[in-house]
Amino acid sequence: MKKSLRKQLMTWLLPLYVVAAIAAAIVTYYVFGSMVSVFMDNQLRLFAESHAGASGSAPVLRPLTRYNVVDKGDMFVQIWDRNQRLVATSWPELDLQRQPSQGFHDVTIGDSRWRVYTLQSPDRTVQSAQSLYFRRHLAKSQALQMALPVLLMIPISAIFLWFGMRPAVRRLELISRAAAQQDEHRLTELPVEHAPCEIKPLVMAVNTLLARLRNAFSAQRRFVQDAAHELRTPITAMSLQLENLKSRMPDTASADQLKQLEAGLARTKRLVEQLLRLARQESPRPADPPVAIQLDGMLKSSIAEFMALADKRSIDLGYAADIDATVHANEDELRSLIHNLLDNALRYTPTGGIVDVTLHRDTGVVTVEIADNGTGIPAELLPRVFDRFFRIEGAETEGSGLGLAIAKNAAERNRVALELINRVDGSGLIARMRFETALVTLQPAPKPAAVEHEEPSAASELAAETQPPD
Repeated sequence: MKKSLRKQLMTWLLPLYVVAAIAAAIVTYYVFGSMVSVFMDNQLRLFAESHAGASGSAPVLRPLTRYNVVDKGDMFVQIWDRNQRLVATSWPELDLQRQPSQGFHDVTIGDSRWRVYTLQSPDRTVQSAQSLYFRRHLAKSQALQMALPVLLMIPISAIFLWFGMRPAVRRLELISRAAAQQDEHRLTELPVEHAPCEIKPLVMAVNTLLARLRNAFSAQRRFVQDAAHELRTPITAMSLQLENLKSRMPDTASADQLKQLEAGLARTKRLVEQLLRLARQESPRPADPPVAIQLDGMLKSSIAEFMALADKRSIDLGYAADIDATVHANEDELRSLIHNLLDNALRYTPTGGIVDVTLHRDTGVVTVEIADNGTGIPAELLPRVFDRFFRIEGAETEGSGLGLAIAKNAAERNRVALELINRVDGSGLIARMRFETALVTLQPAPKPAAVEHEEPSAASELAAETQPPD
């Protein structure tokens, strides 16, 4: 699962805004509600005192409606005389009884609650009341007004985070692309100037690691090159001495032993050559520029070089092509790719077997296939066949395990898709090379052999076939 830095920041920051909005609403509700209660209680008390202090008969009160009392929060008044008779009320609809004691009371009538202040004097008792629903509604409205700006910050902050972090994310993407372009042949430092200050220590640590890897790879390549070069001279000298020794030891027993020694020297020489080829491929120096290569001609010349080995092992090495194609690649590396695949096919094909090389188009892509009828490769080992020094256990054919690694390296450097697959009937292996950018040209049809007499034309043949019999 991919983790986005911007999404993580928004995941942490936006819920914080929600919590802040809720906290602001709750605090505002209780603080403002308390302030409203104190203020409204004072108004109730003053309202009651103004009517209790009036002399004479009970005043005429302005009648109120439910809308005035419940929705607008108007205070209404009730007045009792000294005989506890209700003589005046501004809202008769509510059956609010006279409270037995003075002061503030919270009274519930049905599903409504009221804040009541009762004031008793020698001549009368006055009660002023107000809806507690109105007070709660007022506190909730104020709390919502306080939370609304914080809630509005959520989409605004999301937009600012998403677009405000684009420069930083773009710099990180530049560093990521620079890191993705690294390989064992070109290890360069990542651009520190693009890194944010928080990421810069990590980039510098990675650059230090890359420098160590670069030195390690250079030391490894120098060791392989030096060892291979140093081994070539004594192996060549041993081969010459062996040739001289063979002419002086004619007996059969010694000849067999010399033949085994000669085969061992040949394998050692082949291993040294492969190590040198691998070291040249991994050299940081730029390779020769690509040139235009005719695939048909290169395949024919490569097959000709392996004809002696095929004849020696009685292997039928064939070639067929219905197209020709021009590719742009490094000539030495492409030839090395073809040679290693041919060598691998011939080595693992039993004596008297068949190796077929074909050049054709497969789904519109120029494809070269080298098919043998050997034992194939177990399906679970196919992903590992291009590893260096990997050999299948129990294989009778001796080898260094470098040929396919060299072929894979050459294919990647020249943008050739290389794969090894077992034949459908299980009778061998197919090495397939696909050239996506090849320029295809059709093979010229073979010219018919010259004849001394004139062949009848197609029209005359057709006329003859359509003549009725005599």
